[in-house]
Amino acid sequence: MTFKNIKKSLTGRPITTIVLFGILVRLLLVALYWHVTIFPDSSDYIQLSEQLIKLDLTEHNGIRTLGYPLLLFLANNYFPTVVFIQFIIGIITSIYLYKIMLLLNFRKNIALIVTLIVSSFIHSLFYETNILTETLTLFFIALIFYTTLKIFFYKNTWKHLLILGFLLGYLVLIKPFYVFLPFLIYGLYTLKDFRFNRIINRTMIILVFPIIALLSCCYMNYINSGKFVSTSIYGFYSAQNCVYYAEKGPEEYSDIINVYVKHREEVIKNEEDVAMTIWSAKEEMHEKTGLNLIELSDRLNDYGKTTIIQNPLNYFKQVLLSWREFWKNSIYWSYESFNFKYANKACIAVWYLDSFILQIVKILFLLIIPYHLFLYIKNRKMTPEFIIVVFVFATSLMQALVTFGTNSRYSYPFEFLMVIALLLTFRPFIEKIIKQPLLKT
Repeated sequence: MTFKNIKKSLTGRPITTIVLFGILVRLLLVALYWHVTIFPDSSDYIQLSEQLIKLDLTEHNGIRTLGYPLLLFLANNYFPTVVFIQFIIGIITSIYLYKIMLLLNFRKNIALIVTLIVSSFIHSLFYETNILTETLTLFFIALIFYTTLKIFFYKNTWKHLLILGFLLGYLVLIKPFYVFLPFLIYGLYTLKDFRFNRIINRTMIILVFPIIALLSCCYMNYINSGKFVSTSIYGFYSAQNCVYYAEKGPEEYSDIINVYVKHREEVIKNEEDVAMTIWSAKEEMHEKTGLNLIELSDRLNDYGKTTIIQNPLNYFKQVLLSWREFWKNSIYWSYESFNFKYANKACIAVWYLDSFILQIVKILFLLIIPYHLFLYIKNRKMTPEFIIVVFVFATSLMQALVTFGTNSRYSYPFEFLMVIALLLTFRPFIEKIIKQPLLKT
């Protein structure tokens, strides 16, 4: 078979090509790294899934929500099965990346090539070997954006609205942080062909499932802990934003401040992640205060809010730092757990290349944000590029305001959207280089 015939066969059956490619790269990954990676965050998901298996949530600590533990529950908490399911989810996600590009009128061969490149980024494959939410989050973000495009530019039917509402609701079950997203989509749709009599429109239905999901999480925590909050560690997130100016809190919180500052200095001395200081100080805070998890979280929340209010400039600097971290890259793996000698070195070389490419993508994306905002203000035209810009920029701001630590994980599910936005923005320049139109005419 000639190269031309192979090319024709691959591009003629794009979905088959994506599936086969996805299987091959994951088989290669298994050959190099047959290891399920557990991180500190993983234990809470595992614990909740064990309670789901027992059908008993009376001892639920409220740290995590049900979205990801339900996946572990389906696998009966058997981690190799979880990874296998995440491999399948990863391949289906790739198919929807391709479908998104077709909806945006990319030519089939261009959409296929871009999908294969984006789907083969090594950090994405390694996320599928972790007991973390990223693979599932990316899957739902892809489905949400695909359905959003249909509603905005094709047909706004009750069926699509209900599907979108359900997807957004489950995303909130995975991470309550994303509860802002349905409101953002509703706001953007209302701005499209804006008229005052369209402020109340049927797209509001997409808010129902996410609100129910959030209230359900809060109510379950209220039953078990007496606190109507989405997570019982909300206070830790609040205090996490004060790490660099922890000593500037009110004197009444000296028991917390002394422990917090002590651990921060130790973390800095050991060149560890400063953002995670509150978690390394957690056990000593329990000992010093005599408070349980719920009580300590409540006290940390009061401390965090008061300290932020009294030090607005420090908080603003912290938000800028968190926002900057959003645009960085990270990979989650166990570097010492590869099956072959030097396999880890080969993979880290690939990651350095991927990370460099992704960093260029993110820098360029940052540069086009003001351009697309200006175009919308000038033309009042809702475009896919503008929607992507608003999606990603709003997420970067929200995470910076709410939390500090592992912020690059918040940008991971939106990396494919950044690539698409850049292709659309620089389309004329790219077409001159490749001598081929990106979009169907």
